[in-house]
Amino acid sequence: MKRFGAFILSLTLAASLTACGPFQSDMIEYYEEPSTEETAADTTSADSESDLPNSYEERQTCSKTLVNDERPEVVKIRFSGLCDGNIKRHANVDDLYGVDYISSGVVGLVGPPIEITYDESVTDPELCFVYDKEQLRGIPEKNLVMLYYNEDEQSYDTVEGFKLDTDGSKVSAYIDKQGVYLLADAYQWYGAWGFDVSKYAYDANATAYETDWEREWDTGSIMELADKQWAKDNAPDFHVSTAEELASAVYYVNGINKDGAPVNITLEDDIDLTGYDWMPIGWSNAGDHRFSGEVDGKGHNINGMKIALDYEDCGFIGYGTDVVMHDISFTNADVSGTACTGIAGGEIYFTTTWTNVRVQGRVSGGSDDYGAIIGRETSITFKNCAADVTVDGKPFDYLSYRQKREDEVEVVETFHLTRNDDGTITRDEHDGFQSLTWHIELDGVQVLRRSAENPRTGAAELSLDTSYQWIKGSEGKHTVYLVAYINGTYVRVSNIIEYEGTGN
Repeated sequence: MKRFGAFILSLTLAASLTACGPFQSDMIEYYEEPSTEETAADTTSADSESDLPNSYEERQTCSKTLVNDERPEVVKIRFSGLCDGNIKRHANVDDLYGVDYISSGVVGLVGPPIEITYDESVTDPELCFVYDKEQLRGIPEKNLVMLYYNEDEQSYDTVEGFKLDTDGSKVSAYIDKQGVYLLADAYQWYGAWGFDVSKYAYDANATAYETDWEREWDTGSIMELADKQWAKDNAPDFHVSTAEELASAVYYVNGINKDGAPVNITLEDDIDLTGYDWMPIGWSNAGDHRFSGEVDGKGHNINGMKIALDYEDCGFIGYGTDVVMHDISFTNADVSGTACTGIAGGEIYFTTTWTNVRVQGRVSGGSDDYGAIIGRETSITFKNCAADVTVDGKPFDYLSYRQKREDEVEVVETFHLTRNDDGTITRDEHDGFQSLTWHIELDGVQVLRRSAENPRTGAAELSLDTSYQWIKGSEGKHTVYLVAYINGTYVRVSNIIEYEGTGN
């Protein structure tokens, strides 16, 4: 399995689709050509030992068969051109899936991205993708578009004049540049950039096809337990009482749900997962299969969950954003991964508070970002949460890796904050701090993180205005201080201001 999704997302999480890169071109209509008999030159294989012409009088073709279990839609690449010599010696095609991380995460990718290189001996080059109709998983052939990665603009451009031959299962184009080319589903690709894609719309039964998750990941016991139809019928609000129903929810999130659309999971009974090879809910392939939503345990327990993987983002929730979890416990859990590993969550972002989450068991954390409840998180408040967990066989006193790092990094109150009579909070100015940020809590729960520097100009924000209602206008205990990014985590770098809000 090629584990590239988390890397993509860590670079471009904010847009959830930005693994595609900037988009420069308008939609370009393809030309659909009738099927034609291939010439003898077109069937010359790259592995053929036959003599090829040494002049421009005949067109030569070299072919490369692709065997890619994770992206099997494209089965062959054909490259042809006029060549002064044997074209096999002057051109090369490489499968970049899992090698070029960004291109491998393009929204709507069909088959692997490929890189074509050739020298000046080749003129009038043509590139052809040969696809397997049975592997398109419901994508209409008319939706196939050829894209080229424009390195200068760092964008994916539609290849002008590409031709679709549905009888021959081919998409081809004359090209004038070396580089990375790929096929994509126009409905997903153009739709990601806000174009009107109504003419490309289709309604495929996702449960009838193997999902990207099944192709690319170890699914453990999930697909043996999951009921695909039940998952489809009950989504996105799952009320689960059995291992089978919980596995069905995992299948839906990891295989069918797109773009982090909210999903709710409510436990209606205790669930025993003893003996199953369990898998995390939510994974990151450009962020489009992350878990977002609510997990409501209703006071129930999940026992015996075992997740043993050789990659990151391991836990009940593997990769998630905007996640609410409450009133749930895990007992006899055993979770291992290479990084971002915890019992309830592996890697969780844009989340504020978890309440009444209790875990007991073992974590094997790998290199870093391991925790009892969550491996990697940046700002979660844990209310009435507890853990009895060993990490790599040793007692571990932290609910997340962030708590561990904060405890290890010395707090130096470099900045001084003052609360003024008008309710504003002002600070002094010091250089040399990365990502200086206002941190505001209300009754112990973080309610705001705001940059203390203008992100565009870099100018210092020396005053926190009272227009933020949680600063002046909310009842309860307010806590304000500055944090900065130091040694892999955010650390307090100022004194603490505390006051009671009046609600006025």
